[in-house]
Amino acid sequence: MKKYSEKKLLAALVCGAISLGGANYAAAEQAADAPLEEFSLDDYVVTANRMKVREKAVAADVTVVTAEEIAKGNFATVTDALRDKGVNVKTNTTGSYVELNGDSRVLLMVNGRRTNWNHGPLISGVNTGLVDLDSFQIDDIERIEVVHGPNSSLYGNAAMGGAINIITKRPEPGQHLKVRSEVGTQGQFRGALRVEGGDDNVTYALSASREVRGDIEYNSPDRGSLTIPDTGMNRTSEALTLDKKFKNGDLLSFAFENTDANKSSAIYVANPNTAVPVYRNARTEETVRSLALTYTWAPRWENAPQDFLRIYQNQETIDGRMSAAYTDDLRALGAEYQKNWRLGDKNTLISGVSYNHENIQEENDGSLDRSAATTSLYMEDNWQFDKGWLLNFGTRWENHSDFGADFTSHIGLNKELSQATNAYISWGQAVNNPTLKMRYANTLYWEGNPNLKQEKSETVTVGVKSKLSAATDLDLSMYYSKVDDALDWIYTDKTRYYNVADETRRGLDINLRHRFSPQWALRLGYAYAQVEESGTTWNNLYRKNNQPNRYLLGLGYQQDKWDAEATLQHVSGRVVGANAFLDSQYTTLDMVVNYRCSAATKLYLKGYNLTNASYESIAASAGYYMAPGRSVVFGIQHAF
Repeated sequence: MKKYSEKKLLAALVCGAISLGGANYAAAEQAADAPLEEFSLDDYVVTANRMKVREKAVAADVTVVTAEEIAKGNFATVTDALRDKGVNVKTNTTGSYVELNGDSRVLLMVNGRRTNWNHGPLISGVNTGLVDLDSFQIDDIERIEVVHGPNSSLYGNAAMGGAINIITKRPEPGQHLKVRSEVGTQGQFRGALRVEGGDDNVTYALSASREVRGDIEYNSPDRGSLTIPDTGMNRTSEALTLDKKFKNGDLLSFAFENTDANKSSAIYVANPNTAVPVYRNARTEETVRSLALTYTWAPRWENAPQDFLRIYQNQETIDGRMSAAYTDDLRALGAEYQKNWRLGDKNTLISGVSYNHENIQEENDGSLDRSAATTSLYMEDNWQFDKGWLLNFGTRWENHSDFGADFTSHIGLNKELSQATNAYISWGQAVNNPTLKMRYANTLYWEGNPNLKQEKSETVTVGVKSKLSAATDLDLSMYYSKVDDALDWIYTDKTRYYNVADETRRGLDINLRHRFSPQWALRLGYAYAQVEESGTTWNNLYRKNNQPNRYLLGLGYQQDKWDAEATLQHVSGRVVGANAFLDSQYTTLDMVVNYRCSAATKLYLKGYNLTNASYESIAASAGYYMAPGRSVVFGIQHAF
């Protein structure tokens, strides 16, 4: 009871602050200096509506990692960039994936192209269907847009918790070369380069990187620093982008990405005070590759969404062992066409059709050779009304070769309450299909369940985005979600998946940004996420509540050639006990310091988990996914 009363009091205080801030906005804006405009809510996002919309006008909770934030943070991976923004990323030796709204059923896209697999590879011990987040080169990324909440009507199945869209850089004409190198504790090394150039007609960008990390070191509960043997990793990535620009403004773009990794499959330790992995000498060779060819027509009116035609191929091969040797060969071939219509000065209709065909071939003391095809038609209607009202609604018809056809829909309403404040409410449906492996596996360790049903959800989200003053922004969102026929695995003699229960999810997210002066800036955040289920038979529910309460404090500094940021995060409320977490709470501190020697060269120093917190990033039923301990990285970047 106390927990809920505290949240009501917090919400009341926030609402009061919004009212006061909106009333005082005009006077504060006139008194502010220009540098205080850094935290503007007028940035645009494209993922939430499939078109360019001002962030404060979107009827959704949106998190954006900008190009400036990526540059200042000197992030080595997508995981680092998202965690810095308070996004819950789960990671271990096999990969990283995201939880949004307390849900790991998240769609991951690159430039709007889906990368999820309908078969479900094993990432961090969970069959999420996600490609490892860190397969994508951070040096090629322009921005990352994270949309919390269901997005199936916009992008199809697997977008139950939300969608992440990685937007890559477009090549620039001329001749440019940027190199970057860093070295750190725990055997870390990373080198990267990006070269781009061309003329006004044809541009290109070629990038490559290599990353090495030694065996994982962590702070154990009772014995101090320990090392998990044979858990080192090395990863190489290459990417090529070619753009052909036509005189009428059309664009033809080709993109190739390839990542090869040799990493541990040890996954977790049996006892955090001994550092002995459950699967010893478990290694994996993994290749993730994609090809995409996209023709984009020039915008037909100002700020218009662009018509495009895209064909793509994704492939992932895995050769490794855990309890026994296993190999995977996963392939997907897809196509999508989008057409946009202007039905009036304030009405835009987006329509499209997409097709995706996937195949999985797996050997793991048994064989699996299955395919699935998905065909979709979608429509998204965006309206602007007088007096600051914006309405968007959409629906998607999607036909899956295993489950037949489904409709998912959503509707969002945003109201500009004042020049300073927007409020929104949205409702959306989502579908998540059981993977081919969940349904058809037949090995010594897995048994498929062909009777599995789709997971289906409905979610309501309400929120406020307000500029309390010219120097202060506040975002507040709350959600409530119901999931029918939720999937989870149960292990007896083999792993089997079942539709075990219905889920209820509820949460709250508050973020405050304030600039004290041109030199100092502050970030404050709080997130509450709770997952409950309808029955008492689900023994793995605690795994879905690994960050019930998350607090974030960020402090930034910028002066002359120096800029720095420290981010303190505290997590509490985790379940403690057998087959759960070692502690109910933990606190981490990350920091980055940049020194710009010249316009072309900068030096930087990064520190991760400087508190040397001992905690598990994921809960496991048979062991502990211990998070790495304190590490420090020094780097240099130079542009020619």
